Amino acid sequence: MNIAPLASDSSSIKKSPSAGETSFPTPKQTLDADDFMKILMTQLTAQDPMNPMKDTEFIAQMANFSSLEQMRTLSQSFTSYSNDQKMAAAPSYLGCEVTVKDAAEGDITGVVEAITLKEGAPALVINGKTYETNLITDIRRPLPILPATPVDPTLLVANSPTAETLEVQP
Repeated sequence: MNIAPLASDSSSIKKSPSAGETSFPTPKQTLDADDFMKILMTQLTAQDPMNPMKDTEFIAQMANFSSLEQMRTLSQSFTSYSNDQKMAAAPSYLGCEVTVKDAAEGDITGVVEAITLKEGAPALVINGKTYETNLITDIRRPLPILPATPVDPTLLVANSPTAETLEVQP
């Protein structure tokens, strides 16, 4: 039996139906409760009356579906919690020097100038360009800003709560 090879160019793939052709809906990737009930009803109506489905099989299917729904709900809750944590942590990056991995330019280091939302997730603005937080490879806290004028150390010691135990040497 001869099998014709598949065409490797995209010209043979139809993107949308032409006039007079029928288009098929895109199949769903997940099953929901309605789909499960439809399958169950089909099983019950198509079963052999002389050999009906056992109640233990029915209960096992219901338990499996219930577990699947709970895992899906837990996954959605965890994703929501993770996004909330990213949003809460985002302001702490402001003013920090970070290094991010840029696909085109390699490692980029700069000070976080702003936080923006990109597709619902926080993103850092460094040197005017936006980066996702998962691209961070290094974070450094900014150095404290020192006063422009020198401070007399005797004033610091005299006002400290442990002034008796400190000695100021000129």
